[in-house]
Amino acid sequence: MNLETLRIYLVPLAEGSLWTLALFFCSALLAVTLGLVVCLCRLSRSRVLSRAARFYIEVIRGTPLLLQLFYIYYGLPEMGVVINAFVAGVLGLTLNFGAYLAELFRSGIQSVDTGQYEAARALGLGKVQRLREIVLPQALRTIFPALGNYALVLIKETSLVAVISVYELMRAGEMLAGATFQALTVYTLVGIIYFCMCAVLSYLFRRSEKRLTVPGYWSGAGESHDISKA
Repeated sequence: MNLETLRIYLVPLAEGSLWTLALFFCSALLAVTLGLVVCLCRLSRSRVLSRAARFYIEVIRGTPLLLQLFYIYYGLPEMGVVINAFVAGVLGLTLNFGAYLAELFRSGIQSVDTGQYEAARALGLGKVQRLREIVLPQALRTIFPALGNYALVLIKETSLVAVISVYELMRAGEMLAGATFQALTVYTLVGIIYFCMCAVLSYLFRRSEKRLTVPGYWSGAGESHDISKA
């Protein structure tokens, strides 16, 4: 394969890569938000909220992502809810990973020593302030490596939305392979691009993880948030 052919192949694949990144960032942002909300509902003293959150988590984790995408894109229109393919892809990825992140956040929050809660209450901090300034920063340090793994899985799982006709990297590869009959070459390029995206993302998470281990990173004043020893 000469350089001109490679350039022709890379143009649609590059466009597909941009849509893959758009899917990833939209889904990641929404999934983190949803996961935190569901986590707080799961830990709530309200039985209704706690059971509803648990039911959502069990249903999502107990069914395949591919089925969820089909249900959203092909099933909902039968009830009069028609969703754009890209939006359906983002929604499916968000709902799926939001459930997994909810359990990850829950494990992180529950790993914070009870002494931290007692010390925060002794200082007169409210629930929201305790959560924002004491609990979440410590929980994040605990779950950050796993969070990075979920991010890597998410960027690869965006390829599944190709089955509902969302134009992204995998879909671009399928269309290009069908037009050129060079499946081996095209899918090799697709694999290389996915690998590069994952490598960059992994590097960014490793750098961020090192920063999180620096004492006082969250306070910005060289002090740890371990207030139980204050």
